[in-house]
Amino acid sequence: MSAEILRVSLAVRADARRVVGAATREVAFVRVADGPHAGFGECAPLAGLHGESLDESIEAIERWADGEIEFDGMPPSAAFAASCALETAEGFGTRAAGPVAVAAFFAGGADELDAAAVQALAGARTVKLKIGRADEAADRALIARALEALPDARLRLDGNRRLAEAECVARVHGFDAERFEYLEDPLFDPSRLAALSARTGIAIALDETVVDASSAARELRDELAREDCVAAWVLRMSALGPLGRVRALAGEAEARGAHAVLSTAYESSYTLRLAAHLASSLANARCAHGLGTAALLLEDSCVPAIPDGGFLACPPLSAPFAEAWS
Repeated sequence: MSAEILRVSLAVRADARRVVGAATREVAFVRVADGPHAGFGECAPLAGLHGESLDESIEAIERWADGEIEFDGMPPSAAFAASCALETAEGFGTRAAGPVAVAAFFAGGADELDAAAVQALAGARTVKLKIGRADEAADRALIARALEALPDARLRLDGNRRLAEAECVARVHGFDAERFEYLEDPLFDPSRLAALSARTGIAIALDETVVDASSAARELRDELAREDCVAAWVLRMSALGPLGRVRALAGEAEARGAHAVLSTAYESSYTLRLAAHLASSLANARCAHGLGTAALLLEDSCVPAIPDGGFLACPPLSAPFAEAWS
């Protein structure tokens, strides 16, 4: 099997850099060919989410292509990219699939949720906001503005384990709990998630608690399932590893009564579209997925994966930077 690697920089929109954590996404695309068929994967580790660097990931992909290591010996983002390349070379994503529901993502604060931003979010049934990066007053202003401006949408509040329980409760106090789909792993002490749900009346989604492969995290996931407070497992694919592990975790979520919500790490539209194909194949992945981030990039690898009416189309996958491989 032969492998080629294309390294590129994709500029991030200025008003999204604080959330993304970078002015550019440094990315390596891998192309593998086995006979006449080629497949592609995207490797884009992000500081704060992945422990590996892009250079380390590229080295691992090269060693994998040479047969020196398997997926389990690779950093997660490298294993993800390699598995995507291998599976697409074998035919994954070659046929169109039905459109998948996608949550809109708003990266700014209350002042930035102006008429133009509201118009861009029009039609979205689910909107994700980030909390815990600003103070309580700013977060509450953002939530209030979103609830008022988007009366037909439910909100997902992603805290990235930044908040104490009391801080999170204060941010949603007084708002109608029915307008929130879930609180996404907002606490730096995840053992308090069940208590948070009980205090707020809002379900929980697990993100960092799924990425954590420790025995303590596994026990906590089981405990939270028994408490019946978890609505979804957010599967941030490139932080988990190969596609096989993503599918396995989706199965674990289903066994515990939770939806699987596929998500990326601000990767390009190639990965967003690949994720949509994967979502269409999972039995418990029928709620809106976290794939509404293409607009955060000023540059992209293929036709931008922009949702239409809350859904992302799933045409056959096209090669990222197709002209670069010819």
